[in-house]
Amino acid sequence: MQSQAAPQPKELDPLVVNAARDSGTVLTSKDLEFFQVESVADLSGIAPGLFVVNSDNGGYGDIISMRGSANTLFFSPPAVGMVVDDVPMGEVSSYPAGLLAMDHIGVYRGPQGTTYGRNGAAGMIEMTTPRPGKNNEFFMSTEYGSYDSWGASLRTGGPLGAGFSQTLQLYHQERDGFMHNTTLGNHPDDRSISGGLANLYWKPTEDTEWRLRILAERENDGGQRLSRLVSPDPFEVASDISGESVIERQQVSLHWTKEGAWGTLKSITAWQNWQLDPSVVDLDLLNTPVNGMSSRIVQDQKIWTQEFRWESPEDAGPWSWRTGVFFMDQSSSGDTLRVFGGPSESINYRLDQWNLAAYGRASYAVNASLKLMAGARLEYVDTHIDRTKTSPFPPPIFPVHDGMGECYISPELGASYVLSESMRLFARSAIGVKPAGFSAFASTPAQASYDDETAWTNEVGAEYALPANHLTFSLTGFWNRIHNYQVNRPDMFSTDYFTVNADQVTSLGLEAEVKWQPVDGLTVQAGAGYVNTGFDDYQDPLLPGVNYDGNKVPFVPEFTGSLGFRYDFPNGLYLQSSVRLTGSTYFNEANDRAYRQGSYGCWDAEFGYARQGFTVAVFGRNLLDEEYYTYINSQIQAGSPGDPQVIGVRATYEF
Repeated sequence: MQSQAAPQPKELDPLVVNAARDSGTVLTSKDLEFFQVESVADLSGIAPGLFVVNSDNGGYGDIISMRGSANTLFFSPPAVGMVVDDVPMGEVSSYPAGLLAMDHIGVYRGPQGTTYGRNGAAGMIEMTTPRPGKNNEFFMSTEYGSYDSWGASLRTGGPLGAGFSQTLQLYHQERDGFMHNTTLGNHPDDRSISGGLANLYWKPTEDTEWRLRILAERENDGGQRLSRLVSPDPFEVASDISGESVIERQQVSLHWTKEGAWGTLKSITAWQNWQLDPSVVDLDLLNTPVNGMSSRIVQDQKIWTQEFRWESPEDAGPWSWRTGVFFMDQSSSGDTLRVFGGPSESINYRLDQWNLAAYGRASYAVNASLKLMAGARLEYVDTHIDRTKTSPFPPPIFPVHDGMGECYISPELGASYVLSESMRLFARSAIGVKPAGFSAFASTPAQASYDDETAWTNEVGAEYALPANHLTFSLTGFWNRIHNYQVNRPDMFSTDYFTVNADQVTSLGLEAEVKWQPVDGLTVQAGAGYVNTGFDDYQDPLLPGVNYDGNKVPFVPEFTGSLGFRYDFPNGLYLQSSVRLTGSTYFNEANDRAYRQGSYGCWDAEFGYARQGFTVAVFGRNLLDEEYYTYINSQIQAGSPGDPQVIGVRATYEF
């Protein structure tokens, strides 16, 4: 839910590619406006190697992959971690789907466990909201568009006196649904979201800062956007149940920063509560009041985290470092009721997990050209499950009461070499670990547990920069060998999901990014990522003798990319346009073509006027009205169609 002033011409921000920080993409607020990024899913294609399978349920059930490694729908740990203002998120299902107004977003590829308290076995998304400036600032934005969509946001920031300062964001967005229910005569996927973020800063001395951060948000949606795959119109459904999804989140965190000649000390204490109450879905998507199928899920997740971090000062000489300790206590509980034409089954579960980790990364400049880097993460993860299930169907269901505790170590080595004033080479090798755990939706106790996933990741690349020509380019190649890949496995005999392990997966690919200002007023940005992720050794856990060796890993497109330009005219008018591309994607391990989304592209554009803090613009998203699915559920033969064409007008004022 971006609410920023329109971008103004400026020097290009460099791509971030170095041995101290890994290959990554840093998107400023102007970059987010450039590509009309409004949600986490919109980052797909803009940051090479990153892709979000969007189930259109407020983030619940989303799958985020990086270089071929992904979480499963509900219970496996995230492959791609997320932190917002240094506050770590929990599981991907509880990640925010929309975006606050951002100062910048960093997307860092490859294992990040040696840099962050929260583990990111395949990568990390780091979001940073604007801090207060030296003067009071005020931003206001409103927009209206197709499907009676409208939104308004307010953002302020600045000093309060006596060493205090503040930032505040308030926002509301809503729209009518894209779907048409022919049975109920309504739009089942109406959407609305309201929330606010407040920060209070206090600097009692020049080298000490305290920060209190409070966020509250409520997302009141209709039903999950689903239609039957056989439907001639993906935006038409004949369900007798409208569906519902209500998500609330609250966060409170206290941050302390102390700077000195010895470096910077930080403490981040955070408490978070996320509630899904309820999520109601019609499983047959038909008008079958007598023998209908439906699902109702209520889920709650509470997280408490504490991190202490020590970072080197900027003038530390040839050495630089970042190290810390991290503790997380996470508790998730849920109730699920599924109705199958009269008979019903229910699941009640509680998953408790606590993590304790020590991490660190240090780099040493051997000379003006060569820099070496090494790091490691040591983590202990303790997990417990208590689950009961009642079902009228055989076989008998027994309660699951189990626990496990494992210790993991994740080392890394890297180097960068300045080949010339314009080119730098880099290489990195690291281990990324996704811990073992439990699936609460498994049909049998034997299916409830899964093993840890371990990835040996390797990358080499080059960064090329010509500041005088306003050109920056990077190219990275990677090769990952993943053992015990955690796979989302639907039970073909029920509506259950659980996590299993595929013995061996190989993922390899290329990523490229370019930013260029060929003439005054014109900016061109592009990114592309190719990934080939396949099963080397994977036996079907339910079908003896069936294996998927050589098949593509599901939920991972083979290609993502983006290309866009913006031209600022001298009189304040501007024109920008971009295309986001997604390659073919399979949604099950068997690679059935019925559950495959082919390649597609979405064209967006914006034309506006910006002058003296005021901006007015006409925008369009998916202007060619491309039809595609963002998620396909093979169990219920249904999919979530992507957003149709949307056109609107936006006005922003800042002073």
